[in-house]
Amino acid sequence: MDILRESMALPVDNFLGMLLYAVIYIFVAGLVFSLALKFIPNRLPYAVKSLIVFIAIIISLIVWWQMIVEPGLNL
Repeated sequence: MDILRESMALPVDNFLGMLLYAVIYIFVAGLVFSLALKFIPNRLPYAVKSLIVFIAIIISLIVWWQMIVEPGLNL
């Protein structure tokens, strides 16, 4: 368990940390997309549904940037 904690402290320095953060990111992004797609009513126009999915993509990219990329840039 100590290896996992140490590898997630600086994920850009080692492969295990990057892999763990990628798995966490994929899980969170999948959860956000599935919730966004589940609660979009079918009677909404296509453009509104596309906008909701686009907002979900932007949120997941912001989370990815904050979790993985920005700590690597500050090394």
